[in-house]
Amino acid sequence: MFNDDSIAGSWAALVQRIECTDALARWAVDDDRLAGLHDVTHDLLPLLAKGGDAARADDILGALLRQAAVDGGAEDDALLLMLHLLSDWVVPLATQLRDLGTGMVGVIVSELTCQIRTYPWRDRPRAVAASLRWGTRFAVLAEFRPSTPRHRHRAERVLEPMSPEWESTSLGRVATTAPNDEVDIDVVDLLLWAARAGVDDVDIALLVRTEQARDDPWLKAPDDVVAAEFGLPRRTFFWRRARALAAVRAASRDYVAAVA
Repeated sequence: MFNDDSIAGSWAALVQRIECTDALARWAVDDDRLAGLHDVTHDLLPLLAKGGDAARADDILGALLRQAAVDGGAEDDALLLMLHLLSDWVVPLATQLRDLGTGMVGVIVSELTCQIRTYPWRDRPRAVAASLRWGTRFAVLAEFRPSTPRHRHRAERVLEPMSPEWESTSLGRVATTAPNDEVDIDVVDLLLWAARAGVDDVDIALLVRTEQARDDPWLKAPDDVVAAEFGLPRRTFFWRRARALAAVRAASRDYVAAVA
């Protein structure tokens, strides 16, 4: 949670307000994924703790996100709750991007707020924390480095081409060779799940960008182009790509178990 009340308001005051109004139970009327939750500290937070049930935590965050989105509940307290719950990666991301300018925490929180308010919760119901983190990172970089090909698009645009026609690509093969032929694998959802499971988001971005480049008929030596964009020697590029594919393939087993 944010220690600075100027970022997303007072955490203590927010918890007291949610519990005094029994907001979790009220939101559960619209979304039964929150059923049985009343107390933020004793009911909600333990379910979101690291090492717990990832699928259950994802359901809860998805339900809170729906309440915070403008086309869901448009609840301000749900928005503030999401901002605090996602604070564990905001400060590290601001540190990573400190070369872009001062006040990066505020910039990231502002973009994260936009991502939450406009999140397509009907179409992308799983891996919401990873999706928000990835979307926020790409959007901030696109704003500050608009001419850098690696960061030219928001996350949803970068991922858009990865649909059925990608089955012949490396990422597509990871999906279609997952250990359950009866499960329809969505590559975008799989990658977001992998990010939540701990696969480095830069490695995932490397995979996405490589597949895009290889699909571009105007690019000669696409692997070399992507390696240069990411500032990697050619040998290191192939090593990181292989490592990322292996990590996503491993994550696909848990993903299939969760969505089956």
